[in-house]
Amino acid sequence: MRILVTEPEYFDGDAVSILESCGDVVAKRMGKDELAEKIADFDVIIVRIETHLDKKVLARAKRLRIIGSATTGLNHIDVDYAGERGIRIINLHGTHTIPTAEHTMALILSLSRKIPWAYRSVSEGKWERYRFIGEQLDGKTLGIIGIGRIGSKVAEYAKAFGMKIIAYDPYVKSSKDAKLVNLNSLLENSDIITLHAALTGESTSLICKHEFGLMKRNALLINTARAGLIDNAALIEALKDGKINGAAIDVFEDEPLSERDFLIVEYARNNSNLIITPHIGASTAEAAHEAGLEIAKGVAKALEKQ
Repeated sequence: MRILVTEPEYFDGDAVSILESCGDVVAKRMGKDELAEKIADFDVIIVRIETHLDKKVLARAKRLRIIGSATTGLNHIDVDYAGERGIRIINLHGTHTIPTAEHTMALILSLSRKIPWAYRSVSEGKWERYRFIGEQLDGKTLGIIGIGRIGSKVAEYAKAFGMKIIAYDPYVKSSKDAKLVNLNSLLENSDIITLHAALTGESTSLICKHEFGLMKRNALLINTARAGLIDNAALIEALKDGKINGAAIDVFEDEPLSERDFLIVEYARNNSNLIITPHIGASTAEAAHEAGLEIAKGVAKALEKQ
Protein backbone atom coordinates (compact mmCIF):
# COMPACT_ATOMS: atom_id res chain seq x y z
CA MET A 1 0.00 0.00 0.00
CA ARG A 2 1.51 3.33 -1.07
CA ILE A 3 0.18 6.61 0.32
CA LEU A 4 1.04 10.08 -1.00
CA VAL A 5 0.66 13.18 1.21
CA THR A 6 0.91 16.22 -1.07
CA GLU A 7 0.85 19.05 1.51
CA PRO A 8 2.86 17.51 4.36
CA GLU A 9 3.21 20.70 6.42
CA TYR A 10 -0.46 20.34 7.40
CA PHE A 11 -0.09 16.77 8.70
CA ASP A 12 1.79 16.33 11.96
CA GLY A 13 3.47 13.25 13.41
CA ASP A 14 0.26 11.84 14.90
CA ALA A 15 -1.52 11.80 11.54
CA VAL A 16 1.53 10.46 9.69
CA SER A 17 1.97 7.66 12.24
CA ILE A 18 -1.57 6.46 11.59
CA LEU A 19 -0.96 6.49 7.84
CA GLU A 20 2.37 4.70 8.24
CA SER A 21 0.56 1.89 10.02
CA CYS A 22 -1.38 1.39 6.77
CA GLY A 23 1.48 1.43 4.30
CA ASP A 24 4.45 3.22 2.78
CA VAL A 25 4.00 6.99 3.11
CA VAL A 26 5.59 9.53 0.77
CA ALA A 27 5.19 13.12 1.97
CA LYS A 28 6.08 15.60 -0.77
CA ARG A 29 4.71 18.73 -2.41
CA MET A 30 4.37 18.29 -6.16
CA GLY A 31 3.47 20.56 -9.04
CA LYS A 32 0.62 19.51 -11.30
CA ASP A 33 2.90 17.96 -13.93
CA GLU A 34 4.90 15.94 -11.40
CA LEU A 35 1.73 14.82 -9.65
CA ALA A 36 0.24 13.66 -12.94
CA GLU A 37 3.41 11.67 -13.56
CA LYS A 38 3.75 10.10 -10.10
CA ILE A 39 0.11 9.53 -9.08
CA ALA A 40 0.00 6.20 -10.91
CA ASP A 41 2.29 4.77 -8.21
CA PHE A 42 -0.10 5.35 -5.31
CA ASP A 43 -3.15 3.64 -3.81
CA VAL A 44 -4.11 6.56 -1.55
CA ILE A 45 -3.57 10.31 -1.89
CA ILE A 46 -3.99 12.78 1.00
CA VAL A 47 -4.53 16.41 -0.04
CA ARG A 48 -5.71 19.83 1.01
CA ILE A 49 -7.07 22.73 -1.02
CA GLU A 50 -3.90 23.51 -3.01
CA THR A 51 -3.76 20.09 -4.70
CA HIS A 52 -6.08 19.97 -7.70
CA LEU A 53 -7.24 16.52 -8.73
CA ASP A 54 -8.98 17.15 -12.03
CA LYS A 55 -9.95 14.53 -14.59
CA LYS A 56 -6.62 14.78 -16.40
CA VAL A 57 -4.68 13.94 -13.24
CA LEU A 58 -7.09 11.29 -11.97
CA ALA A 59 -7.12 9.54 -15.35
CA ARG A 60 -3.50 8.59 -14.73
CA ALA A 61 -4.18 7.25 -11.22
CA LYS A 62 -4.41 3.59 -12.19
CA ARG A 63 -4.06 2.22 -8.63
CA LEU A 64 -5.86 4.96 -6.72
CA ARG A 65 -8.55 3.70 -4.33
CA ILE A 66 -8.97 6.54 -1.81
CA ILE A 67 -8.64 10.32 -1.78
CA GLY A 68 -8.44 11.86 1.68
CA SER A 69 -9.05 15.61 1.56
CA ALA A 70 -8.48 17.61 4.75
CA THR A 71 -11.07 20.13 3.59
CA THR A 72 -14.81 20.58 3.90
CA GLY A 73 -15.43 21.63 0.30
CA LEU A 74 -14.35 19.49 -2.64
CA ASN A 75 -14.16 21.99 -5.49
CA HIS A 76 -10.51 21.07 -6.06
CA ILE A 77 -11.46 17.49 -6.92
CA ASP A 78 -13.40 16.15 -9.91
CA VAL A 79 -15.84 14.30 -7.67
CA ASP A 80 -17.98 12.95 -10.50
CA TYR A 81 -15.04 11.42 -12.35
CA ALA A 82 -13.63 9.96 -9.15
CA GLY A 83 -17.02 8.35 -8.54
CA GLU A 84 -17.03 6.88 -12.04
CA ARG A 85 -13.64 5.35 -11.31
CA GLY A 86 -14.81 3.93 -7.99
CA ILE A 87 -12.41 6.11 -6.02
CA ARG A 88 -13.69 6.84 -2.53
CA ILE A 89 -13.38 10.41 -1.21
CA ILE A 90 -13.05 11.11 2.51
CA ASN A 91 -13.33 14.73 3.66
CA LEU A 92 -13.94 16.75 6.83
CA HIS A 93 -17.18 17.25 8.70
CA GLY A 94 -16.95 20.18 11.09
CA THR A 95 -13.25 20.40 11.97
CA HIS A 96 -12.87 23.80 10.27
CA THR A 97 -15.97 25.39 11.77
CA ILE A 98 -14.43 27.31 14.67
CA PRO A 99 -11.28 28.66 12.97
CA THR A 100 -13.20 29.78 9.88
CA ALA A 101 -15.84 31.50 12.01
CA GLU A 102 -13.11 33.18 14.06
CA HIS A 103 -11.35 34.40 10.91
CA THR A 104 -14.64 35.75 9.63
CA MET A 105 -15.03 37.81 12.80
CA ALA A 106 -11.41 38.95 12.52
CA LEU A 107 -12.09 40.24 9.01
CA ILE A 108 -15.32 41.93 10.10
CA LEU A 109 -13.50 43.72 12.91
CA SER A 110 -10.54 44.61 10.69
CA LEU A 111 -12.83 46.21 8.11
CA SER A 112 -15.07 47.94 10.63
CA ARG A 113 -12.14 49.46 12.52
CA LYS A 114 -9.84 49.96 9.48
CA ILE A 115 -7.05 48.09 11.24
CA PRO A 116 -4.81 47.17 8.25
CA TRP A 117 -4.63 50.76 7.01
CA ALA A 118 -4.20 52.23 10.49
CA TYR A 119 -1.28 49.85 11.03
CA ARG A 120 0.26 50.83 7.70
CA SER A 121 -0.06 54.52 8.56
CA VAL A 122 1.60 54.22 11.96
CA SER A 123 4.33 51.93 10.59
CA GLU A 124 5.17 54.76 8.18
CA GLY A 125 5.65 57.12 11.11
CA LYS A 126 2.34 58.93 10.69
CA TRP A 127 -0.30 59.80 13.29
CA GLU A 128 -3.65 60.10 11.49
CA ARG A 129 -6.35 59.19 13.99
CA TYR A 130 -8.93 61.24 12.10
CA ARG A 131 -8.54 58.95 9.05
CA PHE A 132 -9.43 55.80 10.94
CA ILE A 133 -12.75 56.52 12.59
CA GLY A 134 -14.47 53.13 12.41
CA GLU A 135 -17.89 51.76 13.16
CA GLN A 136 -18.92 49.56 16.06
CA LEU A 137 -20.70 46.25 15.60
CA ASP A 138 -23.21 46.69 18.41
CA GLY A 139 -26.68 47.27 16.97
CA LYS A 140 -25.67 46.47 13.40
CA THR A 141 -27.41 43.80 11.31
CA LEU A 142 -25.33 40.86 10.11
CA GLY A 143 -26.65 39.00 7.07
CA ILE A 144 -25.38 35.43 6.80
CA ILE A 145 -25.67 33.65 3.46
CA GLY A 146 -25.54 29.96 4.34
CA ILE A 147 -26.54 29.16 7.93
CA GLY A 148 -24.86 25.77 8.28
CA ARG A 149 -22.16 24.87 10.81
CA ILE A 150 -19.87 27.83 10.08
CA GLY A 151 -22.66 30.35 9.52
CA SER A 152 -24.29 29.35 12.80
CA LYS A 153 -21.01 29.72 14.69
CA VAL A 154 -20.50 33.18 13.18
CA ALA A 155 -24.02 34.07 14.33
CA GLU A 156 -23.12 32.95 17.86
CA TYR A 157 -20.00 35.13 17.91
CA ALA A 158 -21.78 38.12 16.36
CA LYS A 159 -24.54 38.02 18.98
CA ALA A 160 -21.88 38.49 21.64
CA PHE A 161 -21.08 41.81 19.94
CA GLY A 162 -24.73 42.87 20.14
CA MET A 163 -25.49 42.32 16.48
CA LYS A 164 -28.88 41.45 14.98
CA ILE A 165 -28.74 38.31 12.82
CA ILE A 166 -30.64 37.54 9.64
CA ALA A 167 -29.84 34.71 7.22
CA TYR A 168 -30.59 33.37 3.76
CA ASP A 169 -30.30 29.66 3.07
CA PRO A 170 -32.60 27.90 0.57
CA TYR A 171 -31.80 24.54 2.14
CA VAL A 172 -32.78 25.49 5.70
CA LYS A 173 -36.43 25.77 6.81
CA SER A 174 -35.81 27.09 10.32
CA SER A 175 -32.91 28.36 12.41
CA LYS A 176 -32.44 29.04 16.10
CA ASP A 177 -29.48 31.27 15.26
CA ALA A 178 -31.02 33.75 12.84
CA LYS A 179 -34.21 35.15 11.35
CA LEU A 180 -34.55 33.59 7.89
CA VAL A 181 -35.27 35.99 5.02
CA ASN A 182 -35.05 35.89 1.23
CA LEU A 183 -31.84 36.95 -0.49
CA ASN A 184 -33.06 40.37 -1.62
CA SER A 185 -34.26 41.23 1.88
CA LEU A 186 -30.92 40.20 3.36
CA LEU A 187 -28.97 42.31 0.86
CA GLU A 188 -31.18 45.36 1.43
CA ASN A 189 -31.16 45.24 5.24
CA SER A 190 -27.70 44.04 6.25
CA ASP A 191 -24.91 46.32 7.42
CA ILE A 192 -22.46 43.44 7.06
CA ILE A 193 -22.90 40.42 4.78
CA THR A 194 -20.88 37.23 5.19
CA LEU A 195 -20.85 34.24 2.86
CA HIS A 196 -20.80 30.65 4.15
CA ALA A 197 -22.51 28.79 1.30
CA ALA A 198 -21.23 25.85 -0.70
CA LEU A 199 -20.23 26.52 -4.30
CA THR A 200 -22.71 24.78 -6.60
CA GLY A 201 -24.18 25.43 -10.02
CA GLU A 202 -26.97 27.39 -8.34
CA SER A 203 -24.73 29.48 -6.09
CA THR A 204 -22.00 30.35 -8.63
CA SER A 205 -21.85 34.15 -9.03
CA LEU A 206 -24.57 34.49 -6.41
CA ILE A 207 -23.41 38.05 -5.78
CA CYS A 208 -23.21 40.01 -9.05
CA LYS A 209 -23.83 43.58 -10.21
CA HIS A 210 -27.56 43.37 -9.49
CA GLU A 211 -27.00 42.15 -5.93
CA PHE A 212 -24.46 44.90 -5.20
CA GLY A 213 -27.09 47.38 -6.32
CA LEU A 214 -29.41 46.17 -3.55
CA MET A 215 -26.88 46.57 -0.73
CA LYS A 216 -26.57 49.54 1.60
CA ARG A 217 -23.87 51.97 0.50
CA ASN A 218 -22.12 51.52 3.85
CA ALA A 219 -22.32 47.72 3.71
CA LEU A 220 -19.33 45.43 4.23
CA LEU A 221 -18.98 42.08 2.43
CA ILE A 222 -16.99 39.11 3.75
CA ASN A 223 -16.17 35.90 1.86
CA THR A 224 -14.40 33.04 3.64
CA ALA A 225 -16.29 30.36 1.69
CA ARG A 226 -15.54 30.02 -2.04
CA ALA A 227 -14.40 32.60 -4.58
CA GLY A 228 -16.97 31.62 -7.20
CA LEU A 229 -19.83 32.91 -5.05
CA ILE A 230 -18.92 36.49 -5.98
CA ASP A 231 -18.36 38.05 -9.41
CA ASN A 232 -14.98 39.71 -8.83
CA ALA A 233 -15.39 42.27 -11.61
CA ALA A 234 -18.70 43.36 -10.08
CA LEU A 235 -17.08 43.49 -6.63
CA ILE A 236 -14.32 45.79 -7.82
CA GLU A 237 -16.84 48.01 -9.61
CA ALA A 238 -18.97 48.22 -6.45
CA LEU A 239 -15.94 49.18 -4.35
CA LYS A 240 -14.72 51.77 -6.86
CA ASP A 241 -18.14 53.36 -7.27
CA GLY A 242 -18.92 53.41 -3.54
CA LYS A 243 -21.88 51.04 -3.90
CA ILE A 244 -20.54 49.28 -0.80
CA ASN A 245 -18.11 50.50 1.84
CA GLY A 246 -15.65 47.62 1.93
CA ALA A 247 -14.94 43.91 1.50
CA ALA A 248 -12.68 41.19 2.84
CA ILE A 249 -11.82 38.13 0.75
CA ASP A 250 -10.04 34.98 1.94
CA VAL A 251 -10.68 32.82 -1.15
CA PHE A 252 -9.65 33.13 -4.79
CA GLU A 253 -10.49 31.65 -8.18
CA ASP A 254 -7.06 30.02 -8.37
CA GLU A 255 -4.95 29.07 -5.39
CA PRO A 256 -2.07 29.86 -5.56
CA LEU A 257 -2.96 33.05 -7.42
CA SER A 258 -3.08 33.26 -11.21
CA GLU A 259 -3.83 35.96 -13.78
CA ARG A 260 -7.55 35.53 -13.08
CA ASP A 261 -6.96 37.06 -9.64
CA PHE A 262 -4.80 39.95 -10.84
CA LEU A 263 -7.54 42.59 -10.81
CA ILE A 264 -8.65 41.95 -7.24
CA VAL A 265 -5.07 41.77 -5.93
CA GLU A 266 -4.11 44.96 -7.76
CA TYR A 267 -7.18 46.76 -6.42
CA ALA A 268 -6.42 45.71 -2.83
CA ARG A 269 -2.83 46.89 -3.17
CA ASN A 270 -3.87 50.39 -4.20
CA ASN A 271 -7.02 50.99 -2.16
CA SER A 272 -8.10 51.08 1.47
CA ASN A 273 -11.44 49.27 1.39
CA LEU A 274 -10.48 45.71 0.45
CA ILE A 275 -8.69 43.17 2.64
CA ILE A 276 -7.32 39.98 1.07
CA THR A 277 -5.86 36.99 2.90
CA PRO A 278 -4.44 33.74 1.43
CA HIS A 279 -7.26 31.28 2.31
CA ILE A 280 -6.24 31.07 5.96
CA GLY A 281 -9.75 30.82 7.42
CA ALA A 282 -9.14 27.30 8.68
CA SER A 283 -5.39 27.66 9.17
CA THR A 284 -4.81 27.25 12.88
CA ALA A 285 -2.47 24.78 14.54
CA GLU A 286 -5.40 23.21 16.38
CA ALA A 287 -7.50 22.81 13.24
CA ALA A 288 -4.61 21.38 11.21
CA HIS A 289 -3.95 18.81 13.94
CA GLU A 290 -7.58 17.76 14.20
CA ALA A 291 -8.08 17.72 10.43
CA GLY A 292 -5.00 15.58 9.88
CA LEU A 293 -6.11 13.11 12.53
CA GLU A 294 -9.67 12.94 11.18
CA ILE A 295 -8.53 12.22 7.64
CA ALA A 296 -5.82 9.74 8.69
CA LYS A 297 -8.28 7.81 10.86
CA GLY A 298 -10.89 7.88 8.11
CA VAL A 299 -8.45 6.52 5.56
CA ALA A 300 -7.24 3.81 7.94
CA LYS A 301 -10.80 2.72 8.66
CA ALA A 302 -11.67 2.65 4.96
CA LEU A 303 -8.62 0.55 4.16
CA GLU A 304 -9.56 -1.96 6.86
CA LYS A 305 -12.88 -2.56 5.11
CA GLN A 306 -11.35 -3.13 1.70
